[in-house]
Amino acid sequence: MGKHSEWRKLAKKARRKRIRQAKAKLRDLLEEEERAKREKSPNYKIWLEQQERIEEFQAREEARLAVERDLQWRKAEEEAQKQWQELQKKLAAAKEERLRQNEKIILEWEQEQKRQKELKEQKEKEAQERLRQQEILDEEVNDFLVNGGYTPEHLKTKFETNPNKPLCPFFQKTSTCRFYDVCSRNHVRPGISRILLVTNFYSHYSLEANENEHGSDSSLEFEQYETYDHYKEFFYDVVPELETFGGIKLFKTCCNHEPHLRGNVYIEYFSTRSALKCFKSLNGRWYGGKQLNVEFCNIDSWRTAICEMEHQKGGTGDGLNLQNRYQRTTIVMKGMTVVVERLKSVVTGQGREINLTDKDIPKSGKKNIPNQDPEHRKEDHGPEVQIDEAVQEVPQGDLINHEDYNIYLFPLYG
Repeated sequence: MGKHSEWRKLAKKARRKRIRQAKAKLRDLLEEEERAKREKSPNYKIWLEQQERIEEFQAREEARLAVERDLQWRKAEEEAQKQWQELQKKLAAAKEERLRQNEKIILEWEQEQKRQKELKEQKEKEAQERLRQQEILDEEVNDFLVNGGYTPEHLKTKFETNPNKPLCPFFQKTSTCRFYDVCSRNHVRPGISRILLVTNFYSHYSLEANENEHGSDSSLEFEQYETYDHYKEFFYDVVPELETFGGIKLFKTCCNHEPHLRGNVYIEYFSTRSALKCFKSLNGRWYGGKQLNVEFCNIDSWRTAICEMEHQKGGTGDGLNLQNRYQRTTIVMKGMTVVVERLKSVVTGQGREINLTDKDIPKSGKKNIPNQDPEHRKEDHGPEVQIDEAVQEVPQGDLINHEDYNIYLFPLYG
């Protein structure tokens, strides 16, 4: 059954092939007859000649166009080659310039490195020289502190904030200024002196409270005796250590509310040597949660530095730029003189307290202190000892117990 179907397929295929061959032969025969018929026709011969001429024209035209295209290509190629050569020249010049710049940069870098090295060596030499000079100066200072003698010359140098500018009048009086070192006027600080300024050394709530509002009741939060006790604790806390550096002549504390004067403490020693010892020991140390800033200063006159309203007892002066002292500002210590300020009592050499009445303080400014020898009369301690001060020498011995005396530490309120 299968063989018959396959034979049938082959037979049909062969039949289709024979039919196609017969049609092809018939077609070829008809075409040959048609071609022979056309060749005998004069129009066909003319058409063939025209076709030949057209083909020749097309061939010539194609050849001409090919030549033109070849010329254009060659011209474009020459232009491209020229541009490429120019580009190569530019690239070569740029490369050469880049190499030259790199060489220049390397040379400059080497020169800069050499200069930096020389500068570093010079700075090291200068630093070593400064260190050597500083060691020499430190040796002079240490020798001055240990053995005494003349004050080293380099410590006598003055420091100015604005040279060739007018002197600041407030800084001249109090060694402080509300504009600090940015003041437009000149602040002159000594390299060394007998007076030290410890800025914002003493602090208390009464100094921090600024009573600028009318009817402010912030002063009700503290009493005067609390201020007295607090300042008394501060006084007894710092004086014994300050006393270890040398004899103290004056110890003044500002009770102003202004930030540049608030709690400033002025310590005047009898010698610059003692002041220098105190400066080296206290500067940079911490007290009461604050780092101490100690400076040397010059106070030409304590009377001009202290607020005039305090002298006249006519106003508080808390917000002014001049000093507002605590009442009792001079300490009592071994071998020193007791200066009791604005008190109507004085301590005698025997340890007794003598009460002074108004009649004992005449208008001439001299106090009539009973039961005293003339040698215990008022001594000259500079401008800080004024009309309302009584002076009495203290016998040699330890620090006197101030609690036995009538010492007031309140700020002046008029």
